[in-house]
Amino acid sequence: MEHFIDCATNFLSAVQANGWPLDFFSFHSYSRPTEALRQVRYGDELLAKYGFTRERTERVFNEWLPYVSHGNLGTAKQAAGIAAELLALQNGPCDIACVYDARCSVGNYSPLFSPMTYKPHKAYYAFTAFNELRKCGTAVAASVEGQARLQVAAAKGPDGAAVMIANDTDECTEITYDFGDRAVVSCLLTDESHDASAVDLPAKLLPHAFVIVTLK
Repeated sequence: MEHFIDCATNFLSAVQANGWPLDFFSFHSYSRPTEALRQVRYGDELLAKYGFTRERTERVFNEWLPYVSHGNLGTAKQAAGIAAELLALQNGPCDIACVYDARCSVGNYSPLFSPMTYKPHKAYYAFTAFNELRKCGTAVAASVEGQARLQVAAAKGPDGAAVMIANDTDECTEITYDFGDRAVVSCLLTDESHDASAVDLPAKLLPHAFVIVTLK
């Protein structure tokens, strides 16, 4: 790790000293979501220290994937980890984030599709859930009080709103919801026994699970 930090600081120091342009700065991490977010924040702070603001230099998280192993492919653990990292990155100082990777046939560590059957892994549904937030268009504030183990993000648009919650832990977590005056349209759950399945709002989010709730 010290080698990578020395390389980054020496590079940024040289760019600053010589007045070179720096349109983007890219990096990657295969840590678990909370650690990856810490690294993203460190990268942002390091760039700012040398005068490279987000307006001047894009932060590009060009490779990320939690729980990298063949044993975790297709599991609820990796799916929830990816969902949690998507939500954490949405709330973090990152401009572009590229999961590694989405190839169907040659991606031996692809979290999205089985290279044998081409069928979706559970993590595929983390992206379809996150897409519901994207389709709304405008990110809005969302928080989880007293549940630091959960990640959450929300968005709204002219046709409704959506909230996504991920539990990237080994513990079952109780949830109470406050959507203001909005009514629930649907709730899709992905966990060990569900793949984007329609359910009632769960009072508990099982380990390695996430939900996407659409509202009107």
